[in-house]
Amino acid sequence: MKFFKKALLPLVLIAVSTPSFAGFSVGATRVIYNGNQKEASLSVKNTEDSNIYLIRSWVSAEKEGDKVPFIITPPLFRIEPGQDNAVRITQTSSALPQDKESVYWINTLAIPPASKEKNSLQFSVNTRIKLFYRPTELNNRDAISKAWKQLTFSRSGKTVTANNPTPYYINMTKVNIGGKEMKEGYMVPPKSSLKIDDAPTGNSISWQAINDFGGLTEKAKASM
Repeated sequence: MKFFKKALLPLVLIAVSTPSFAGFSVGATRVIYNGNQKEASLSVKNTEDSNIYLIRSWVSAEKEGDKVPFIITPPLFRIEPGQDNAVRITQTSSALPQDKESVYWINTLAIPPASKEKNSLQFSVNTRIKLFYRPTELNNRDAISKAWKQLTFSRSGKTVTANNPTPYYINMTKVNIGGKEMKEGYMVPPKSSLKIDDAPTGNSISWQAINDFGGLTEKAKASM
């Protein structure tokens, strides 16, 4: 089965942040890379009965042009129908902050086989999940489990600012401001803040956080 032909067919690239799409899935919604690890792994699966995929994987930075201190192996491989495989993430540089977490993206591009139909449209699906680098000194389960509750909030007009005093990224979801639930989630950087513009009126806020395993914490509430 050929993945490329001399007469190239139209190819559309779709980027998704969910762990599965069509006949391809990855085994997690996020990967935590602890500083004392030699490597981390991510499982991938071809959930289809007949199609073969070519899988290309790489790590990218949040900001374009920033250096990426991780590599993925194998960077390119073929996955048969119903087959499970895994990629390994390895740190290539020690020049990462040790007083707070860092975040990157794991990209897994599923390239389908070339279609035999003329004038067909093909879709290559790029699944993106977060890769969190956690320094060894911060690998404290008790501190991690309580970090999301330490957010504080302030309001200036229509802008609500979430302040994160902890060294961990906090992924807020199901955010409710003044009784109105927000449509999106927010990732508050460690030892930093995040502004929520055009926030509903009201001085109350509630939220949940996404934990290391992709699950949700209980609800927390605060006043501004």
